[in-house]
Amino acid sequence: MGNGDEASGEGYKFRGRGYIQLTGKTNYTRFAQFIGEDVVANPDLVASKYPLASAAFFFDVNKVWSVCDQGAGVEVITKVTKCINGGTIGLDDRISRFNKYYAYLQ
Repeated sequence: MGNGDEASGEGYKFRGRGYIQLTGKTNYTRFAQFIGEDVVANPDLVASKYPLASAAFFFDVNKVWSVCDQGAGVEVITKVTKCINGGTIGLDDRISRFNKYYAYLQ
């Protein structure tokens, strides 16, 4: 994720913030370049000023929108989860919550 070694403290400094939990110095640096504000020097801005923008940025840069456009089934929820989290920990809970909230939209 672009963080220095443990002694640098960057793992904690660039911990997950914002609605999508933007994590890692590399993501913070790319997001700072995108918005034109130095969130690397002030990472708390991701949570306080840019929680939605950082999530949209992550979805855009990682092409998650195109996965979302594939539908609302378990297969798509699984793909989105892998794009964001790199794995499927908590998938059953995520599917359950997605289905609950998706039902409100129908």
